[in-house]
Amino acid sequence: MGILDEILKQAGGASAAQAGAGPGGGLGTIVDLVMKNPQIVAAVLSMLNPKDPSVGGSGGLADVIGAFNKGGLGDAMSSWVGGGPNKPVDPGSLAHALGPEILDQFARKAGVGPGEAPSVLASILPELVNQLTPQGQVPQGNALDGALGSLLGQLAKR
Repeated sequence: MGILDEILKQAGGASAAQAGAGPGGGLGTIVDLVMKNPQIVAAVLSMLNPKDPSVGGSGGLADVIGAFNKGGLGDAMSSWVGGGPNKPVDPGSLAHALGPEILDQFARKAGVGPGEAPSVLASILPELVNQLTPQGQVPQGNALDGALGSLLGQLAKR
């Protein structure tokens, strides 16, 4: 199963093939947003990439982890980085932790409305962080570059 299938499974319970198979997904769902707007995943990856300051500045994944810890969501983030199931995060709590500036940057790059950004991120960020940290450790430097490159490569194949 590819990364997009994992993200879609987390977001709405459908694989990429199922999501594109017909009207069963329901308009307005996160799955539909991702399938119709692949920029969503690209925007999240920009937020996690310290070399791409277009969403969230230059701290990347480390800044997101710090914001979650500071915002009281460290337990959820730890579940995404560590093994085991990903704990869900409330979109309102996520919005509070990340702040309006990052959410606005994400919304613009992702092509979603500012009001949708917290729900979109709450739906797909857990699996993307999980995919970037398969050994339960946050990659640094070249290792993070490689992990992000691998995710982008998998998405480009879709």
